[in-house]
Amino acid sequence: MTMILLGMLLAAASVEVSGLVYACGDDQVRELKIDSKAATESWRWSAKAAADLPRDYRDRLLGHIDECKPVEDGRAILVTASTGGAVLIDRATGKVQFRARVPMAHSAALLPGGLVVIALSIDPAGDRLDLYDLRHSERVIQTLPLPSGHGAVWDERRQRLFALSHDLVQAFRLDRGAAGPRLVESARWSLPGRHDGHDLSPAPDGGYFVTTDDGVWRFDPDGGSFAAYAPLNPGRQVKAVSAVDDRIAWVQAEASRWAHGFTVMRPDGSDRRHVPVPDLHLYKVRWVR
Repeated sequence: MTMILLGMLLAAASVEVSGLVYACGDDQVRELKIDSKAATESWRWSAKAAADLPRDYRDRLLGHIDECKPVEDGRAILVTASTGGAVLIDRATGKVQFRARVPMAHSAALLPGGLVVIALSIDPAGDRLDLYDLRHSERVIQTLPLPSGHGAVWDERRQRLFALSHDLVQAFRLDRGAAGPRLVESARWSLPGRHDGHDLSPAPDGGYFVTTDDGVWRFDPDGGSFAAYAPLNPGRQVKAVSAVDDRIAWVQAEASRWAHGFTVMRPDGSDRRHVPVPDLHLYKVRWVR
C-alpha cells in the first residue's frame, strides 16, 4: 500500500508523543504511525474489500466499525461494528480468523483458552454479552444480560473480565466445568455522573479509564472507586480513551457520534496534538502496546 502522509496540527511540545495506533470508522481500520511532526498511514483494512467474508458482512454488517482493538501482542485486531458484525483480523495477512453476527456490537475481548466475548448495545436482539469459541464462528456458547453493552476487557492479572453497560462496570470470572466455559459475575459497581457508559480501557497502572455521558473517570477495581480524570473531565461524548506508557489518545464526538480526528497527549494533559483522519467517520483509536 502506498504510504499516505496525513497533516498534523501540533501544539507546542517539549517531549515527543509518538507510537502506533489503530483508528476505525465506516467500514475501515487504519494503522497510523505517529511522530512529532506527522501521522503516516502504514496499513488499512476495509470490510468491503475483504474477499474472505460473506457478502452481508462486506455490504452491511461491518458498515459502521466502532472498535479496533489490537490483541495477541499486535498480531491481530479485534473489530466490532454497530451495524451487526464482529471479526478477528490477522494483521500480517488481513485475513479474517473469526466472525460473528452480533447486533449493535460495541466491544470485544479475547479470553484464555481461545475464547472471545462481545458486548452488544441497545437493540431488540442486543443488550447482552455473548461468549464464543474462536474455533467456531457464529456459534454462541453463553449469553448474559448487559444493557447498552459498550465495553469488554480481559484483565490477565486479576483473572477477570470487566464489562461496561449503561449503569455499571461488572466483573466476571471464567469457570471451566463439565458443561463448558461459563462467565460468572463476581462484582459490580455503579457508574459515576450521569451514567451511560461508553468506553472501558486499561490504564498503565493496572486501573481503567471509563467514559460516561458527562465525563472521563479513573476506575480502581481493587478499591471499587471512581475518580474524575481532570484533563478530560467534564467531557461530553468522549468516545474512546486509550493509554500506553506515558501516552494518551482520545476521541470526542464532533458531528453526531463521529469525529474527524483524535488527540494525543501526556497523561497530565500536556503536549496536546490534534491528528486529523481524512475521509473517515472516526469512532475509536487504540494504541498498539
